[in-house]
Parts: sequence; C-alpha cells; structure tokens
Amino acid sequence: MRHVLCAERDLRDLGLLWQMIEATSAIACPDEAEAVLPMLTRTRARFASLQSRLVRQLGSESLAALDDELSSSAQCTIDILVRNLYERTADVGFLATDAVLRAFCAAAARGPADPAAVLRRLGEYRAKYSVYDDVVLLAPDGRVLLRLEEGSATSLAAEPLVADALAGRGFVERFGPSALAAGAADVLLYAHRIDGEGGRCVGVLVLRFRLADEMRRVFDSVLQTGRHVALVLLDAQDRVIASADEAHIPLGARLQAAAAGEVGLTAFGGREYLSVTRAGAGFQGYPGPGWRAHAMVSLLSAFSGRDDGPADAALAPDTAELARLRAELDAINADLRRVVWNGRLAAGAQQQASARLKALLGQVQEAGRRTRDRVDEAIGELQRSALGRLRHQAQDMARLAADIMDRSLYERANDCRWWALSPVLERVLAAPPAAAAEAELGAVLAHVNSLYTVYTRLVAFRVDGTVCALSHEGEGEPLVGSRVEAGLLNTTLALADSQRYAVTPFAGSALSAGVPTYVYSAAVRDGQRRVVGGVAAVFDAARELQAMLRDVLGERAGIAAFVDAEGRVLASTDAELAAGSTLPAALAPGLAEYRGSTWAVSAVRADGYREFKRGDGYDNRVRALVALRLGESERRATCLQDIAVQALPPAQRDATCSYALFTTGAGRFGLPVAAVVEARPRDGLVRARLGTPHALGLTEVPAGNGAIVIPVLCARSLFGVAYPPRAADGVLLVLTLPGRNGRPLVGLWVDEVLCVVDSGTEHLRPVPEGLRAHSPLLAGLLRLQAGADTEVLAQILDANSVWALAAMAGTAPAMTPAGAAATASTPAHAG
Repeated sequence: MRHVLCAERDLRDLGLLWQMIEATSAIACPDEAEAVLPMLTRTRARFASLQSRLVRQLGSESLAALDDELSSSAQCTIDILVRNLYERTADVGFLATDAVLRAFCAAAARGPADPAAVLRRLGEYRAKYSVYDDVVLLAPDGRVLLRLEEGSATSLAAEPLVADALAGRGFVERFGPSALAAGAADVLLYAHRIDGEGGRCVGVLVLRFRLADEMRRVFDSVLQTGRHVALVLLDAQDRVIASADEAHIPLGARLQAAAAGEVGLTAFGGREYLSVTRAGAGFQGYPGPGWRAHAMVSLLSAFSGRDDGPADAALAPDTAELARLRAELDAINADLRRVVWNGRLAAGAQQQASARLKALLGQVQEAGRRTRDRVDEAIGELQRSALGRLRHQAQDMARLAADIMDRSLYERANDCRWWALSPVLERVLAAPPAAAAEAELGAVLAHVNSLYTVYTRLVAFRVDGTVCALSHEGEGEPLVGSRVEAGLLNTTLALADSQRYAVTPFAGSALSAGVPTYVYSAAVRDGQRRVVGGVAAVFDAARELQAMLRDVLGERAGIAAFVDAEGRVLASTDAELAAGSTLPAALAPGLAEYRGSTWAVSAVRADGYREFKRGDGYDNRVRALVALRLGESERRATCLQDIAVQALPPAQRDATCSYALFTTGAGRFGLPVAAVVEARPRDGLVRARLGTPHALGLTEVPAGNGAIVIPVLCARSLFGVAYPPRAADGVLLVLTLPGRNGRPLVGLWVDEVLCVVDSGTEHLRPVPEGLRAHSPLLAGLLRLQAGADTEVLAQILDANSVWALAAMAGTAPAMTPAGAAATASTPAHAG
C-alpha cells in the first residue's frame, strides 16, 4: 500500500522534528522554554498516538475498499446465476406438463411416433428461451426419443440423472460429464419426469443449459472496473467450472478458497493473490447448485490504480473512527494554538528573553502547522477512500438491480410467447364462444398462474378484444366479457410471427385493476397461422420490482428505485418516492444533498439481456438508481484559525503594539496584550444564570498564590453571532486591566485563539463613524496579511472594552480607566 507507506514515512519524519525542537529547547533556552516544554512533550506524544491510529486506519480502509470490490464482484456473480437457475427449475417443471410432449411420449410407448411436429414445437421453445442449447425427450428406460441437437447418444439409462428424475416428482439438477455433450465435457442439465394419464410415467424431459455462454455474459456484466480481477466459479471441491479468463485460470484448476466473508491471502501458479469467495444467498427457496464465486487480484497490483476522485471534507461519511480521528486532531491543534498563544503573551512580558522564546514558539507553531496539514491530508485520504467505497457500492448495486430487472422481464417476454403456442388456447380461441371450453381454458390459465406467481393474472382474449378467460378475477367489475384496451389489442394482433411480443407502457389498466405495470402479450394462431386472439400476462410490478430493489439494497441505509426516462418512479424502497411520483432533481448521480443529508447516488440504465431489448426492437428506457446515505456531517469549510495571518511590516520598529487575536463566528477580533492574562481550555466552566447580559456562568482561575472565581461572558452573544458554533469551538480568555498586576477580572468565551502579532501603529485604522454608534466596544480596525498578497481586518477592542465587560459582569474596579465612562454602558451587538 504505497500511499500508506508514504503517510507513515511523512508522519514519522514529523515526529522526529518534534523531538528535535524539544531537545533544542531544553539545551539552548531552558529557562524561557520551561513553561513550554511540558506542552511539547504532551503534544509529541498525542501526535504520535494519532499518527499510529491514522496509519492503521489507512491500511484498514484500503483493505476494506478492496474487500468491497472483490466481494461485490463475487456476490453479484453468484446471485445473478442463482436467480437465473431458479427460472430453469420452473421451466423444466412446467414444460414437463406440456400436453404435446406428454402425448408424444405416451404414443412412443405404444410404437413409433411422428416427431416432426414435436421437433418444431421444441424449436419454438428454444428460440424463445435462448438459455438452452438442447432439449431432449427420453423414454422411461432412458432411450432417446427425440432431441433438438444432433448427437450419437441413443440412451442415457446409465446416467444417474434419469434414475433421479424417475424416482422424484420435482426437478433434478446435475452438472458433470454426459453423453449429451461432445467429448464428455461437463454440462448443466435439468430433468423432470413426464406423467401421462393416471400419473403413469411416460418419459423424461431434459434441458441442457448454456452455462458457458451465460457465465460469459455474467462476467462481462460484473467486471466493468479498470482493475484486472480474476473471477471464477468454483464447485464444492474448489474446482474451477467457469472462468472469466481461461488463459489465466483454466477450467479444472483447483483454487484455495478464502474463508467465508473475509479477504484471504492465497497462492496460485507461483503467485500470491488476495481473494474473496462468496456463496449464493438462494432465491425463492432455491439454494442453487452449491457453487461459489471466487474473485482474486494479484498482490502486486491489488492496491494500485484505483481513483476514488475528489472528496469534500464536508461530505465525509458518518464513520465513528473518522469522527474520533478528526476530533482528536482538532483537540491537539486547539491545545497547541492556545499554548503558543499564551507563550507569546508571556514573551511580551519577558523583554530580555522575548527573542529566544518567540523563536522557539515560531518553530513550535510551524511544526504544528506541518503536522496538522499532513494529518489533515491523511484524513482526507480516508475520506476519499470511504466516499469512493460508497460510490462504488452504489454503482455496483445499481448495475445489479438493472441486470436483475432485465433478466426478469426477459423471462416475461418468453412466457407470453410460449403460452401463445398452447393447443388449448388455439382450440378455444379459434372456435365459437362456448362456456365449457372457456371454463376449461380458465382452469389452465389458473394452473399456470399458480406456478408463475410473478403475474397478477393471465388473460385470453379473442380477435375482437373480448376477454373470454383469465386465471382469476380481481376486485371490482368482472373482466370476462369485457374488452381489452384498443392499444393492447391492436399491437398484439399486428405481431408478425410467434417470435414477436408486445408490451404496454408502464401504466394502470382494467386488467391490472388500475395499478401501474407492464402487460406482456402475444398473438395466438391457428393451424393456418391466422391470428385468432391473444394471451396477456399482467406483471405484478408493485410486488416484484419492490422485491428486486429490497434484495439489492439489503439492510443498507439508502434508497433504491427504478425510474423511467421522464424521471417517473416505477418502484422504490422509499415510502416518499411512491410509484408514479417524479424523482427529485436533487437525487442526481454523484454526491447529492437531499433531506438534509448527503447521499452517494448512482444510476445505471437497464440496457437488456441476451436478445431482449437488444435485438427485438423493444426498450422501456428504465434506469436503476441507488442512493446510499452518507449521513449528516458537520460542514467543515475552511475555518479562520486555519488561515495563517501575520502583521504587516511596521514603518518604525519601535512604534509597534502587540495584539492577541481570536475568532468569534466569522470575525477576527483582538485585544491589547496587556489586557489578556491567558487563554484557558473550556474545562471548568460552570453554567449559571447571573442575571447580567450575555453571561454564560462562572469559572475558577489562578490569581497570585491562590485562585478566584470570575464571571464569564459569551462573545457570540456580545457580537450578535446567531448560528451555533462547531463542536470543537470554545476557548476562555481571562481578561484584566492595565495596572491591575494581571489580576483576573472577567472571562470572555470565544471560538478560538489565532495568534499574537506585533503591528505598527500606522496599521490600526479608526472605526468608521457609522459603525462606532453600533459597536462601542471597538477601538479600531487592524490591517493584517493573510497569505502572500491578501489583506484582512481584525476588529480591535481596547482596555475600555474590558472595563465595560467587567461592568456588565459586576466586577468593574472602583477606579475606572480614563475615558471608560464613555463606554461603560451595555454595548450593542458589534456585528
């Protein structure tokens, strides 16, 4: 991890710098540095602890980001595959009940049967369900009665697949060598017994799944990152049964699987890899074939080449460790600024030692700035990594949601076209209306709907649009005898052949009881290829799309939605984004501000699967959107104390005044050094209602050989700052009056201390007349330099202001300074 090593080196060098300053101070100016040395020791120790935690966190975050990437690739791969194979288990069970196949197998048991019509029917099935490359019908003794692909196999009696199918009533799934595959290659087969009249077994149906082709599509969909991740499918014996790059990891190779849910260090081909192995979560009670997806990346390139993009500190996720690191950095910097500030005050009182002490404090301040900047940079790297992880998670989840939706709707387009070939549908719709026949058709549709529960209902209608049968009625007006909408009827009747299907726009209709959804339809033709009606499948979008989104989002804090090209929400996991509502403009891809929180938003277009939406002329123009909540983070714009300021060069070195600068809200303020005793941490303040304006409470401070209690006033209240302070803000300035021998008089609670400057008197400008009446505490405006060529102003309070503050707090001395009478009244807000 090169960036971690770089941070570790830089922070170690800064630790040596602190040690050097500490040692030099103790040797060269021990008397002047006596009050500062304990602070140096404490600061160095605290920075060392923070640096150690930062390096560990950087390493952990980098490993976690890699874990997310590998885990996402592996989990998406196996989950997509399991969902696909679940559909295959339903296919083989349903096709085994097909009346044409049952009749053929029953006839073959009595003697030779004509296979031509059955072959055409199976060819129609394979053309629609393009995930299969062969369909085979077997006799109960294992003889091959009929198959789509030419092959030399005449019997499968020796294969366990046949015996298992004959012995059970459900589907059988087998992967391995078979006589149905040339060269005894491993194939994935699904089998189901075919029962004739009276439940007697008349044959076995076998479907050969195009596993290699399907895995290539899955790998291409999942591996869309720039990094070269080796992605494979493992069986229960850790043997590779599918590989995204067979030249790198060939089929049949054995890999060392990583521990469940962990990034593991594994070896293959003489090289070391970091890898993740994930099992499928199952779907609708189907556990899958017991396979696992394995993703791995070379240790040499695992942590290089990934760009997490820019990160705004204000958008950092709500991670506890990151918040602790930031709070610790703020606390160290605040303590360091306060001690240096107090040291500069002391240097002003020790004229002989002033130069040496100021030089020492300057070195301490510079070391603190460099350390702060490097630690801030490291925290920024953590933020970028954390933000990058969430953005990549949102992208992966949106891609998965789009893929799942397309694969599901692909099956819906297949189903309606296959059902349109039903002999029962053809017979009933081609004949004149008859109650008994239509009741029989209704029973068939109800049976099919009970197997395919993703539909609200299945509907059969005649060429004039009259509904003659459906799987079940809903609430409201009966649908049987009504007419389907003209748009659905016309597009269905206009379909050119049995490979075509129609889909309504996503909207409500009478068939869906007004609930917005897709309705898939196909034309039903008689023996002369004339259209005699149609069959429509009403997709249960409200339930199924919600289920897809919930499965993808899981327990994460966020929002998942399907949105059309016009920004209309089709389904969402968020109650406020109901179907039919418009997606808020704030939820644009990227980092978004929405509902007072920050979100990582990603949107991926659902661009189809296999021939669906890619070669059939249909496109619903839907995007899958995932927004992961980063949290309500404190806005950390650049603070005034982070901008270094210094005095402008004086015209005469002996005509200078020293000012202690501090911040309150968005303003810089200052007091003469003689008016400030010290800056103290926030500890020790007792909140109390003193009955005086702007009072916060009381605090105990040292005075001579003892201690006294002084009142504390709030600078934010005095200066009219209405918005709340940051969590790290808060320093107590202990103030006095010249001639009081530094005896504490009143406390002023400010946001933060800045620095102590020696400024030429010519840089103190008078308060403008228009401002003086509203800001009686101000004595002038001090010009300062911020950066190379920027000037800023600090609002300077004088000794009279201290007297006015003491008067407000009830601690003003009996003898007031000259001119104090003019400012002794309670001041207005200084702005």
